[in-house]
Amino acid sequence: MATFYSSDQHFGHRNIIDYCNRPFSSIQEMDEVIIARWNETVDDEVWVLGDFAMGDRSRSLGYLQRLNGAKYLVAGNHDKCSPTEKNGHLHIQQYLDAGFTAVVSQAQVSLPAVHPNGQNLKALLSHYPYAGDSHIQQDRYAKFRLRDLGQPLVCGHVHTDWKTNHSPLGAAQLNVGVDQWDFRPISAEVVHRAIREMSKHN
Repeated sequence: MATFYSSDQHFGHRNIIDYCNRPFSSIQEMDEVIIARWNETVDDEVWVLGDFAMGDRSRSLGYLQRLNGAKYLVAGNHDKCSPTEKNGHLHIQQYLDAGFTAVVSQAQVSLPAVHPNGQNLKALLSHYPYAGDSHIQQDRYAKFRLRDLGQPLVCGHVHTDWKTNHSPLGAAQLNVGVDQWDFRPISAEVVHRAIREMSKHN
């Protein structure tokens, strides 16, 4: 089974087009392009690392029925089911009913080896990087971020600010947000290779 990673679709969010200089003239165009590129790419399972739907969430969550694969959500600050939201836990069922197989606040995965006889790589999943925020200097949501113990981290949240980054302790951080990856999910192999490349240059 092939696994893919993505983040920060912001379906239904008009302001994100200007905020991140997305090349779309309308919400409708943005949403349809992201749906099409997802379905061109994915056939098995996808981890969405937060901020999936905004605006009319009932409409945006409805897109889950059009998207290929089993879908797992690591909740971000703009997801109504997020622990950052007051009573966010009360909205988890809404996201499950819409089509997510699971909703969590963090996870650990084993990325498959990229070479014959190679090793798998354990990585953490979170919407937030260990450090860094989107377009501002101060790190928000500090108590919801994972503790930096040097383990590779796959995240979103920072949009166009960076694709790869090292944490204060030197851990590889990879941003899988759609703004960095042609508005489509990326495979576990691409994630593993990017982290390996970062480790070489740390």
